[in-house]
Amino acid sequence: MRKLLVVLLTFLSFCVVADESVILGSFERQTEEFEMEYFGFSFETSWNGFGVQFLNFVDSGYYFAGKFSHLSADTDICVGSQCVSPDTDTIQTVFSGEIGWNYRNLTPFFGLSFFNEESEGETVDYSGFITGAWLDFDTFKLRGAITSIDQTEFTNARIWFSGGLLYQMDNNWAFGAEIGMETDGDGNGFRFSLSLGRSL
Repeated sequence: MRKLLVVLLTFLSFCVVADESVILGSFERQTEEFEMEYFGFSFETSWNGFGVQFLNFVDSGYYFAGKFSHLSADTDICVGSQCVSPDTDTIQTVFSGEIGWNYRNLTPFFGLSFFNEESEGETVDYSGFITGAWLDFDTFKLRGAITSIDQTEFTNARIWFSGGLLYQMDNNWAFGAEIGMETDGDGNGFRFSLSLGRSL
């Protein structure tokens, strides 16, 4: 499925004549906390990594975007105030794609994300659904999105609300920022990213 998504985004990038395209590199950070009330344990995980994102806006036309990110995790297991850090490496790779339609200053969209996590030789795959919109103010754009992630069959879907900004400078450089919070599910999470790139 991930390969099909990559092929689709590549095909669209050649077929659509873009009025405005932006490519961005980003620093990504995410923190998560999960508690097991019955056992008195809590897990605190910090993810750090990088991402590459391509955005394509067309006046009164299709919008599409694709993103790849690669993060590694540090986890603390705590009982009360006592915490230990297992000597394990967890790597997460995320592929996501979005498609929508531009209505003047408003661009609603939906998309899919595919997650791959590797830890101690074991691999877990899961997916998420994205819906949201961009609001265009000429020199900058605002983004709002809701992401529902179905991680495993043993946990509830995780719901993330996120908001972002894309600011395009006069010299074709672009700056982006996004923050997100988990508001439902079995844990608490917070994430942010800072991006820098160029308009094409």
